[in-house]
Amino acid sequence: MKPGYRQTIDADEPKIRALLEEAHLPTESLGTKTTEFFVAEEEGVIIGVAGFEYYADDALLRSVAIRSDQRNKGIGSALIDWMLSRARERRVKRIVLLTDTARKFFEKKGFQVIERSLIARSDLMKSSEFTGICPASSTSMMFNLT
Repeated sequence: MKPGYRQTIDADEPKIRALLEEAHLPTESLGTKTTEFFVAEEEGVIIGVAGFEYYADDALLRSVAIRSDQRNKGIGSALIDWMLSRARERRVKRIVLLTDTARKFFEKKGFQVIERSLIARSDLMKSSEFTGICPASSTSMMFNLT
């Protein structure tokens, strides 16, 4: 069965928190409405999560995690494709992310490694990802939607 995708509801928060903690990803934006979270769901069970923070025409992709027993089945790739569609619907021009572990995965999805200085003048720099959660050594990546 193929997963379905949807925006999260408040009741999803404990399951999302568990997924993010299992993936060793930050949970500070849960419940803050700073990040708009979406889930991949199969038969009513959340198997993946990803989020966007919006800054003018840009979006920060964050908190992409797939349940460990569901990895390597194409779910993450399909979730990213769905997220890219959502961004296009919102007329986002570019998507930026920071990663310590998933560079190769995102390169396969069309993201390109960029210098963090290329983002320096963007409102994206206000995100907690840039202001402290992700180390300066994290790989910065971008996907242009224009």
